[in-house]
This record gives sequence, C-alpha cells and structure tokens, in this order.
Amino acid sequence: MKHVCLILFLCGSLVCTAQNSHAYKKEERIEKKAFPKNALDLLDKTLPKKIKEVTYYKLQDSLKVSYEVKLKYNDQKYSIAFGKKGVLKDAEVIIQQKYITPRTLEKIKKYLYNTYASFRIKEIQRQYRNTKDNTAEDAIKDVFSNDKKPSYYYEIIAEVKIEKKRYFIEITFTKEGDFEVERILN
Repeated sequence: MKHVCLILFLCGSLVCTAQNSHAYKKEERIEKKAFPKNALDLLDKTLPKKIKEVTYYKLQDSLKVSYEVKLKYNDQKYSIAFGKKGVLKDAEVIIQQKYITPRTLEKIKKYLYNTYASFRIKEIQRQYRNTKDNTAEDAIKDVFSNDKKPSYYYEIIAEVKIEKKRYFIEITFTKEGDFEVERILN
C-alpha cells in the first residue's frame, strides 16, 4: 500500500510539473503612460524621427512581466522588449530569408532538417541584445541602422512536426547560424 501511495504521489507531481512547464502567456495593449518611464526615456533618446504605428504592450506569463513596443519604420516592423523594471532586453526587426547570408541560412536549415520531421519558417527576426558589450542605446541604434554589427542573433518562429504532432517554436541562432536556444510557443 505504501508503494501505491508513493507511485500516485510521484505521478501527481509529474502532472503538476508538466502543466506548469507549459507557460501561459498574455499580451495586453496598454497606453503609453502605463509603460515604464525609464524605457520611455531610452526610446525618446534613441528612436529615429519618422516612426509610425507605435503600440505599447504589457506581456505576462506564468513567470514574469515584461513590456514591448511595436512600431514601423521605413516599411519594416520592429519590436523592442523591456523587463518589468524597464531595462532593455532586446530590439528586433522582421527580415526575409534573403537577408541572411547563404552559408548561415544553409546551416540554420540543416539544423532544422536534422532536428524535426518537418518544419515551416513563419517569421525571422534579427535580434540585438542589451549586453555588457552592447549597451541598450547601441542595441536600439543598431536595429535601425541596417549595419550588421558583430552582436546580433536570428530569432525564428517555425511550425515543426515532432512525432506526428505540430508545434510552433521560437528558436534562436547566432549570426553564424549556430543553434542557441528554443522554446515551444503552444
């Protein structure tokens, strides 16, 4: 009887853990005044003059709260993400496959072919991060410059097939096409 109770307890723990690892995510549009002030100050200092369609969002998942601003500039879509306290996480621009060097794109696709039964790339973003080597101001300026500085990544949203099930994933590669990290979106 002790063994049965122990097995039931362990199974229940696994189910709870599995449910919690599948993150809940909510994206809510907010007014500019609800956005962190230090993030707004940084944006005022670094954004180009002729930006369009600026929208502010609060993102909340089961672990954290973050903020994001989405905008258009020169007919391209950008997003700039901040942590709960308004510290820049990254700045991204949506790009097409043709803007990735052939060697890097080949390496990314080779990884996807070797990892998944099938895949379909839905969106590619060039990502600039706030790091000790690349300040928040530099990351935002770099994303708008079209200058491919040494410190960027590719973030890819793809639909993949794993064991007869389809998933959407977000997968990050270095600028050379080396795998960095992935997470399941649905």
